[in-house]
Amino acid sequence: MSPSLGLRVRDWGLEILQTAFRLLPWPTEPGLRSIGTPDESSPVLLTCNYALTVRRLVATLEGCDAWLVVAPTAGINVWCAAAGGHMSTHQIVSALKTSGVAERVRHRDVILPQLAATGVLALEVFRRCRWRVRFGPVSASDLPAYLASGEKTDAMRRIRFSLRDRLEMAASWAAPTALVVGGGALFIRPEWALPLMGLVVAMAVLVFNVYDRLGPRRKTTFALGASVAALAVTWLAGGAAAALATAAIAACFVSALLTYDYTGSTPIEGGSHFEERRWTIAFDLERCDGIFRCWEVCPEACFEKLESERKVALAHDDRCIRCGACIVQCPQDALFFEDEAGARIEPDVIRKYKLNLLGRRSIDAH
Repeated sequence: MSPSLGLRVRDWGLEILQTAFRLLPWPTEPGLRSIGTPDESSPVLLTCNYALTVRRLVATLEGCDAWLVVAPTAGINVWCAAAGGHMSTHQIVSALKTSGVAERVRHRDVILPQLAATGVLALEVFRRCRWRVRFGPVSASDLPAYLASGEKTDAMRRIRFSLRDRLEMAASWAAPTALVVGGGALFIRPEWALPLMGLVVAMAVLVFNVYDRLGPRRKTTFALGASVAALAVTWLAGGAAAALATAAIAACFVSALLTYDYTGSTPIEGGSHFEERRWTIAFDLERCDGIFRCWEVCPEACFEKLESERKVALAHDDRCIRCGACIVQCPQDALFFEDEAGARIEPDVIRKYKLNLLGRRSIDAH
């Protein structure tokens, strides 16, 4: 096997492994990487040290000349790291100061992923190390076009949940769940292990492709539909009473597991278990100076520019997933949350407290 083929096989293996278990941290070495043949005027990009992200980003930028700073974010992807305090102002400043990129370029502009805006204070980065932060596109696939034009289109600002994204999330839930369910079956009825693992995979694919289209009672609808389908397949395969009962119970169990935090596993809805799920965005128009940071970083395009008035309008608040990026980035504190009782949650609270995996806010030490 040639060295180049060996590297490709290794990369394919890592891609499959890290996609299947992408819910786990996958750290790669932080530091400075050169893409193409960058010089002192080349753009500087910064991302997390999540191995899957870095590898895909480097592949996407093939043909471009750029510097890539990989920040230490505990091996967690951009959005989760930013929301959880692992990709914060502190990590960004530290990476810019220690990577050596300042000695390689004559400018001080750094492009961050847009989804880092929930955790990185752009103005504070400038104050602490004099680097000006720009938030690039949501999707890395848009970076070549963004770098070529210097402009971020509306489509680049808004998050997508494409078929590929849905299938990858299905794989990331199916792999560990199938191992648990199949492994348990091996100790009880080994011949049931593969059928049950197949059931998990099929249900994971369905959850991430049809669940958000099932209406308000989707959890019950999906569980009932999965149970009926599992019973029908088992009956057609000649399963006896024990197999039929196992199929129905397994379908309900897997359905509950896969849909428990579906909203927190997708970019199209606010998490169902985090504190802000009933909060609403409020807007103090008098404070707005038309800097448009909120418009730039909102992944759901909730804001529209009022160019003639140098203001923004919260035109699509029904899309809001309460990520808080607009609040974090607004230099005038014109945006804030209101809870269900109408109490105001100040921007400094959102900037100071970060979300843990259970959707509860804890203080950011940095």
